[in-house]
Amino acid sequence: MLDWIREHKLIFIAVLLVVGFGIYALSQRPSSPQNDSQTAFTNIDMSSPMIRGNKSAKVSIIQYSDFLCPSCTYFTTQIMPTIDKKYVQSGKVMFEFRPMAFIADGSTQSGMGAYCAIDQKKFWEYHDSIYNYVADQVLVKKLDPKVAVILTSDLVKGIAGQAGLDTKSFNSCLDSQKYAEKISDVTQTANKNGVLSTPYILINGQKYQGDMTLEAVESLIKADL
Repeated sequence: MLDWIREHKLIFIAVLLVVGFGIYALSQRPSSPQNDSQTAFTNIDMSSPMIRGNKSAKVSIIQYSDFLCPSCTYFTTQIMPTIDKKYVQSGKVMFEFRPMAFIADGSTQSGMGAYCAIDQKKFWEYHDSIYNYVADQVLVKKLDPKVAVILTSDLVKGIAGQAGLDTKSFNSCLDSQKYAEKISDVTQTANKNGVLSTPYILINGQKYQGDMTLEAVESLIKADL
């Protein structure tokens, strides 16, 4: 065997080089689109205008949400204010909101409106105002967004105006449906990654499951701090 290797030394070295190069090439292959999509789905998008908090925080929370969703409205108006005050503003948590639209036309109108608000750098003002309005409709008046018309284009425009946005610019943006494709793409991507209902909460990339309570969310945050 040793004599054969000596006689065919160059061939043997060439084979080793080819095999070694093949292994190296495989190890350097970029991740597949599916893996990239999964990573983007579970990780905070640091370039998103819908984030707040310390970008170096140990804990991240991503909320996939429909503006008309009653459970999303409860999470946003009853749970997030405490989470925001205790953990986001203190630099312990980074929070990102991702709007979806699947309940009714008002979902699409308010979802597009979120991106129109971003154009004016007033997303959070818009976000809070929309949810406060919807909270009155679905949590107080107990209206079902799948049956009752809660948000329309005109209502979204009015709420945006009350939130301090430039109405002429906002109305033009909404009427043009400038972000119709954007809200559709976000919704479809979320669906493909398993978001079948909202709110869909990811804490450090892990799906939150169970009763939507402040205590439960806090316990998961504290576990990762």
